[in-house]
Amino acid sequence: MTAGPPGRPSLRIPLALAAAAAAVYLAAASSRDFWAPDEPDFAQAVREMLERGSLLLPYQNGVPYSEKPALYYWAMAATTPFTGFDVHPAALRLPSVLACAALVLGAAWLAGRRGGPREALVAGAATATAPLVFWQGQFVQIDAFFTALLFWAFVSQLMVEEDPGRASRWVWAFHLLLPLAVLTKGPLAVVLTGLVALVRVALLRSWKPVTGLAPLRGAAVFVLLVVPWYVAAARAGGPEYAYDLVVNQNWNRFFHAFDHIQPWWFYLEKVWGDFSPWMLPALAAPFTLAQAGRLRERGELRFALTVALAVFLFLSASESKQGKYLLVAYPFAAVLLSAGVTEWERRAGRGLAFLRGYVAFLAVVLVAGAVALFPVAGRRFPGFAHLVPFVAAPLALGAAGTLLVLFRRRREAAPALLALAATLGASEAAAARAVFPAVDVLKTGRPFYERIRPLVGGSQPLAYFGGTYRSYAILVLRRRTAWCRTEEELAAWLEKNPSGHVLADRSETERWTHPALAGLRVVDRQPVGGDVAQLLAR
Repeated sequence: MTAGPPGRPSLRIPLALAAAAAAVYLAAASSRDFWAPDEPDFAQAVREMLERGSLLLPYQNGVPYSEKPALYYWAMAATTPFTGFDVHPAALRLPSVLACAALVLGAAWLAGRRGGPREALVAGAATATAPLVFWQGQFVQIDAFFTALLFWAFVSQLMVEEDPGRASRWVWAFHLLLPLAVLTKGPLAVVLTGLVALVRVALLRSWKPVTGLAPLRGAAVFVLLVVPWYVAAARAGGPEYAYDLVVNQNWNRFFHAFDHIQPWWFYLEKVWGDFSPWMLPALAAPFTLAQAGRLRERGELRFALTVALAVFLFLSASESKQGKYLLVAYPFAAVLLSAGVTEWERRAGRGLAFLRGYVAFLAVVLVAGAVALFPVAGRRFPGFAHLVPFVAAPLALGAAGTLLVLFRRRREAAPALLALAATLGASEAAAARAVFPAVDVLKTGRPFYERIRPLVGGSQPLAYFGGTYRSYAILVLRRRTAWCRTEEELAAWLEKNPSGHVLADRSETERWTHPALAGLRVVDRQPVGGDVAQLLAR
């Protein structure tokens, strides 16, 4: 079976897969409160934007919050009219839900354009159920929103050449998507799209990948959309805000990282979990496709491989690394995977046997894992043992169904891959609705903050102690606090506010040595994550 010529494929399969993925992500998004560390910070920044009556800058505890530009905050703020103009977990997660659904849509559409419905199904299902995509699709974090804009900017780059009849529309799409991505996470989008364009210039020995994008007009659109906000934000936030936004969060984070510092080989390990269980066949697919000549025949496969490799190598050169930074590579890896599956089925040789054996092995592992969950949870997490059936049942039943599909469709692999994806999707949905709510209090400690609100919820003096400010406390208490980063600062604050209260984790207080802090006693406490949140007073 050979892939057909490019055309205008039906959107039915991509839209159906995107809708199914969005339903799973939304189920998770609506099942819990804001989880530390990032979600409360973003939520509080949006709330303070609304309280100030200005959307120009996000704020945290009354101070400009320079973590990233403003577009993602605007997207979250746009959901608040549906929740009484206040922040709500499910509503604020909608941009992430829709962003990851857009990745599923794009992977299925790009794969199906030449590969047909089967490749569309495999690429979309693999993208939708990848652990990193599922997590980012139901989490208040900037990366899913940024990745969706960047992914479709990449697709627009490709389609300028692949769809000449509508090239001008794709050029305009690129000109709009790129500035929006910059307004979401900064100039990284320009660097990555520019890098891919230059790599393709070198490979094609032609400047068409650059000139075809009408760069002068694109630069004018970019300046018109991006520069006004950066100028206004720098003036409103001041020099320190501008430096952190432009230099520290971009240049310094890449070359002189101050957090998430990892070795160069970090992503070589991380991809296996983040794109599990699709990583192994996705790595094997390009070799098969190159051998069969499919990379020469299908421009979208060459482009997908170029993007995945360029993003991987460039981000590996950065000192600061997190798995979510590679999110944009996975829909393209899924496109390569789907084409590889088609080629392995067409050849009906060792490749197909390998893939079927791999899927069978995964199904057996999932059945064994589902059975093992019962004794493991009973010993290590007895308080949550009652939740095991909600996760084990879809795993075991789905894996058994996958084995049955393998047995009945012996000359194919795609149906079994889709059965495996359905198993993973059902398990993710079950975990979202059963496990997430059960661990919510342990992750947030909300009852603790609700208990102490009568003591500190008004204008009473309240200090927050810690090297990094986290917003969950002020989000629930609906008030700001003093922020003391060192023991000396806290001692000075207590001298001025002898009747004040202090919020500090037990791991912090156990290291205190300042004599002025010895008289603080615990008023209330509660385990939160791997620590204990505490309210202290003299």
